[in-house]
Amino acid sequence: MTVVNVSAKVDANTPLWRYMSLDKLVDLLFAKELHFTPLAFFVKSDPFEGYVPAVSLEAIASIFRPKVRDSELAFELVEEYRKSVGYELTREEKTRFQSQMDELKTAPRDYYAAIAKAIAVNCWHINKGESEAMWRLYSDNGKGVAVETTLGSLTESIQLCESPYRVQIYPVKYLDFFDQTLKPSDCVVEGQTVPLLKRISYEHEHEVRAFVVNVPQSARDAANLDSWKPIPTRIRVDLSCLIKAVHISPYSGEPFPTSVRSICEQYGLPKDIVHLSRLLSGHEELLDRLSL
Repeated sequence: MTVVNVSAKVDANTPLWRYMSLDKLVDLLFAKELHFTPLAFFVKSDPFEGYVPAVSLEAIASIFRPKVRDSELAFELVEEYRKSVGYELTREEKTRFQSQMDELKTAPRDYYAAIAKAIAVNCWHINKGESEAMWRLYSDNGKGVAVETTLGSLTESIQLCESPYRVQIYPVKYLDFFDQTLKPSDCVVEGQTVPLLKRISYEHEHEVRAFVVNVPQSARDAANLDSWKPIPTRIRVDLSCLIKAVHISPYSGEPFPTSVRSICEQYGLPKDIVHLSRLLSGHEELLDRLSL
């Protein structure tokens, strides 16, 4: 059984949608696995992925600044003592200390970026119905599909299968990263920060994220910056529990809908859960209400 931590503030019956191209649907049906993408891979679509608002980063920096100052004071004391005994520090010793100080000053920045970008996410859209914007964003030339589920079903589908991972599932919070009126406490989602903070420019995504942190196996490895690798992760799921419906893009034409239905049937999905989107149809039914 996979360990899953899930939001206490989002109802289990909340409908979730994952819009995707047909090849990704086939991969899901064939592998029976959810694909988790490292934040580092989103650099082109959103270079701020993995970051948090400026006020939060300032708060993190304030923890380390006293340590840097303590180290500088310690060096000054050593330097003064060596002078007092007539044995001044050599150029090599000063250079070595300066190099260590440079590393200490950049360590929070380097480690934060490496750890944050190594987090892998699987993204879902909260909506009671279809989203025209999401169809356009995630359909491949109009040829796309959307898997519909609920937060509870997503959670259970992961829990029913074995994996060594701890999966976290929480809603994304959208903020102005440069808003100086924010407090560090504003930059938290149920005790979590990265990867659950995004800029308000992406608020239309109305996103819930499942994510995993690929932690190095030992404390020694974790201390090594090179150990934090952005590695795609796949986690097995129970498809019968996960998939409540498969919707076919309203912008597609034959033979795409027939192909999708055929593929779903081959992988054992019930026919009655595969639907052609009604986003662009059904308006005539409204007019029929005027029939006398």
